[in-house]
Amino acid sequence: MYNNILFIDFDGTITSEETLEGTLKRFTPKLLYYWKGAQFKLGILNLSQIVHYGFSKIPSSRLPDILAYVRSVPIRPGFEDLLKTCKEAGIPVVIISGGLRPCIREKLDPYKDYLLDIYDLELDTSGPTMILHSDFEEGDHIMSKVRVMEKFSYKSSMCIGDSFTDFKMAKASDLVFARDRLAKKLAEDGQDFIPWEDFHDVERVIRERFLP
Repeated sequence: MYNNILFIDFDGTITSEETLEGTLKRFTPKLLYYWKGAQFKLGILNLSQIVHYGFSKIPSSRLPDILAYVRSVPIRPGFEDLLKTCKEAGIPVVIISGGLRPCIREKLDPYKDYLLDIYDLELDTSGPTMILHSDFEEGDHIMSKVRVMEKFSYKSSMCIGDSFTDFKMAKASDLVFARDRLAKKLAEDGQDFIPWEDFHDVERVIRERFLP
């Protein structure tokens, strides 16, 4: 049982851009990307279907190129400082992402000693094209972040996110740090949240609330 725990999204939150979306945009045929994107906006396909279908059209041989792309995307400033402050305050940190395990694990390797756990998508490249596997797929979510949260016992939870895919995680959290599309959706829903631009903003709040 943890007194407090922090759940953090990866794409567009830890990274300065949505690398899963960026991967699909760069490595699937352009016509296919925009066609499937239009079907998503019209509600014909859900996000989970889009992601599965998109990666099924990417040759497995392109994994090194995808890794190189994700390496090039900067991590938002202040991430390591936040992790150090959480460690000092005794707050475990869990990463929950609907992104690719090889990319996420490589990107977060320098910070692994600060993390309690990472949940992401398994990527099968044993065949000619990529196949995604998720132990937490549910409905239109390829990664049900709430189901991951339920694996842990805690008195109070915090989360940091940026997109509509973090909405249910935010609704299940006691303290929410939101930016971009998540902030807009929470504001429309009338839920309280703390806006942030980089992790220095989050670190200051954590320090003020949980350290003497």
